[in-house]
Amino acid sequence: MFIVWRGWGILLPLGALVGALISLFFYALIEQYVPQDLAPAIIILGATLAAFQTVRWLERSDKGRELLDEKTGETVLLKRGDSIFFIKVRYWAYLMAVVTLVVFGACLASIFANGN
Repeated sequence: MFIVWRGWGILLPLGALVGALISLFFYALIEQYVPQDLAPAIIILGATLAAFQTVRWLERSDKGRELLDEKTGETVLLKRGDSIFFIKVRYWAYLMAVVTLVVFGACLASIFANGN
């Protein structure tokens, strides 16, 4: 399997993985108080929050580089443009948020359907 990234885009899946592992540990602490059907939603929520934090760090660290166009005298700001699979990391975080909402809905539907 190939992973295609640009800039520091590879940090997004790594950050999401770390967030999922932390939320898995958190779920192990609260496992006796919440339904077991809610585990995937809690884990993907941790991954999504970590992805948003990773995007925030990446955008903060990319100050850009100003270049002066000699012909026009304009300054041009060049940014790093972090992406993974040709999609900017910012949009991946939003996509993960949508998936998190869908998983939460599915988990809640499962809980209410089973009567837990």
